[in-house]
Amino acid sequence: MKVQRGKPVKPPIANQEPDRAQGSRLSAILNAAERAFGEHGYAGASMRTIAEGAGVAQALVHYHYATKDKLYEAVFERRSAAINQYRGRLLDALFAGKRTATVEDVLTIAFTPLSEIFHDEDADNLALYVQLVASVSLGSDERSRHIRETYYDPIAERFIDALHTVVPGIAREQAVWAYLFSAGARQQAHAINGRAMRLGAKDRTKASTAHYSDLVRFAAAGVRELARAGQQTGKPPSKSGGRAAKSSTSRAKTPLNGAT
Repeated sequence: MKVQRGKPVKPPIANQEPDRAQGSRLSAILNAAERAFGEHGYAGASMRTIAEGAGVAQALVHYHYATKDKLYEAVFERRSAAINQYRGRLLDALFAGKRTATVEDVLTIAFTPLSEIFHDEDADNLALYVQLVASVSLGSDERSRHIRETYYDPIAERFIDALHTVVPGIAREQAVWAYLFSAGARQQAHAINGRAMRLGAKDRTKASTAHYSDLVRFAAAGVRELARAGQQTGKPPSKSGGRAAKSSTSRAKTPLNGAT
């Protein structure tokens, strides 16, 4: 009598874990990677030190992320997904409301403190993430360009659209520069290098957001001045190439993407 054999049963893989445990391990790996990349840069961080920081075997890090490049990108993907969805919802609500939106409204959303998005998370890790974003936002290498275009340019375009809508007379090109100048000011406000204190500013905790109101006022004044100066040149404000913020808020949000 011929015995019909079933499909061979694969032995369990050591790093196949219950969903909750696996999610916890992935968070630990990404947190450790964020710290390592933030403190030592891409070149200075290693998969071995990241595994040690996460308290897992290096083989598990390679199992989930394969290469350092993939792990580096995953750090940005995780944070940008939450940040851009949060800020996107605020933009939707702003332009769906009856009150006329202002440049201060748009900048307040753009400058939303990460502590409001990631409640009860380590302030040091969030500060290191901001440092990583500053690095890729200015980087000219292919890795930085890919991360910037994939995870940050989509939400940047939404804020540019919003500025183009709420600032009377501003040209699309001016709105682009207004956003980039404002993003640069935000990065200085987030910096954890202690430079402001060395130059004479009062010390503040990493979790402090008291300076954000000053940041909004500073950037809003600069945006309005760009528009005023542009009008004085006699060039008519160009609406071509811009997408109205009201219509942009109805666009589908970029999946797992977005600010920088």
